[in-house]
Amino acid sequence: MDGFIPDVLSLGVVVKVLQNLLNEAVPIRDIRSIVQTLSEYAPKSQDPDVLTAAVRITLRRLIVQEINGTAPELPVITLAPELEQMLHKTMQAAGGESSGIEPGLAERLQQSLTDATQQQELKGEPAVLLTSGVLRATLAKFVKNTIPALRVLSYQEVPDEKQIRIVYAVGN
Repeated sequence: MDGFIPDVLSLGVVVKVLQNLLNEAVPIRDIRSIVQTLSEYAPKSQDPDVLTAAVRITLRRLIVQEINGTAPELPVITLAPELEQMLHKTMQAAGGESSGIEPGLAERLQQSLTDATQQQELKGEPAVLLTSGVLRATLAKFVKNTIPALRVLSYQEVPDEKQIRIVYAVGN
């Protein structure tokens, strides 16, 4: 850690990344991996959201294990490709803010994700929304307070050895 703060990153950025991780129930006990990832990505970006995404990918095994234990298969909820493309376009137009989602669509999306989450809970399985890295943080914020049981992962955060089983596609 010596020389890492403030030479590589400011304390404020490191704290923000750790807060982001904790806000999404990501364990931060592997501080060595977190610091290594931050050291690696700091020259490319000082943006806490970009750095958080990089750390999440590094910690993917731990994140998925917290959600689904050591099961070889991860049941996931996905967005229909057309819906995901529409959300990408909306976010680009709104500069990456979820507030850019049209209110009617936001309401339908919220309801569909709530239904899918409840179905997963009834089966005794975790509720995981799998989406693109670009949409992950925005969708995680979008569902955080209304569907706290729904975890949002990007494709890059699923370890290679995990099998994915799509249980629900929203927007079909």
